[in-house]
Amino acid sequence: MTWFGHDLSKVIEQMPIGVAVTLPHGAIEYANPHLRRWLGLSVERVLGANLAQFRSGSDAFPERIVRKTLLTGESWQGETEFKAGTDEIRHALELACPLHDNSGHITHFIHFLQDIGALKLTQVLNKLAFYDNLTGLPNRNLFVERLSRAMDAAQRNRVGLALLYIDIDHFKRINDAFGHDAGDELLRQLAVRLQQCLRKTDTVARLGGDEFVIILEQISDTSLAIGMVENLIETCCGDYELRGRSQRVTLSIGVSLYPHDAKDMDALLKCADTAMYGAKASGRNGFHLSEPAPKKQYGVA
Repeated sequence: MTWFGHDLSKVIEQMPIGVAVTLPHGAIEYANPHLRRWLGLSVERVLGANLAQFRSGSDAFPERIVRKTLLTGESWQGETEFKAGTDEIRHALELACPLHDNSGHITHFIHFLQDIGALKLTQVLNKLAFYDNLTGLPNRNLFVERLSRAMDAAQRNRVGLALLYIDIDHFKRINDAFGHDAGDELLRQLAVRLQQCLRKTDTVARLGGDEFVIILEQISDTSLAIGMVENLIETCCGDYELRGRSQRVTLSIGVSLYPHDAKDMDALLKCADTAMYGAKASGRNGFHLSEPAPKKQYGVA
């Protein structure tokens, strides 16, 4: 077969992506040089083998579903993992299509594999740089970036925002009583509950230890912020299952408002931090509004 005056088989041979042609049951009848190099395998090792043999065991690849899709005459595309001859995991964006004979019957599948290893590495590095490894929440770096953007948007749209500084009451006692693994589990469970309280426009981040911060955007008045904080306390303060035992957990929360309490990031964060210590000094298990907002402790039964 020719394509624009070129032998199509030679075009495939020279393509800078992996190409495999398989029978419907998976046996490989053709693998281009790029695919063989990518997998680090010889022609003899590849031809006749089932494509599924080279997929990573850690990849929950829905082989049956893909084959079923192709047999209906439709194509399939998604991210997949392969195991190279060196046991190194290779990441690919795979496009699989059915091939038909002159009678319209499906005789083969063709698989195109684009290496996305560099992209996956970038994603991993990005996650390490901007997300907390324990909870999966944004870390301090991403929090600072998002708070800066939120403050710019608030100034531009002439609307306020609230910053919440959250600390778990008596966290050290819980760690000492249940162990550090249980303490980590508490942090993970709390992270889930905090996220359940927020809108899509809000951000919760873990700064480290047992300290979390939340950015509540589009806060038009103090009462709206108070209502959201009260709902957060009702949801997040309570019993947690730790190592088969129930442990009651409470929070101390400091609240600062932009631009009411401060007009720059460091000052706003300091106001929220100071207010959090105000909540602890007032008996914990509640929240405290920053100066210059009214000094009032809102306790929870």
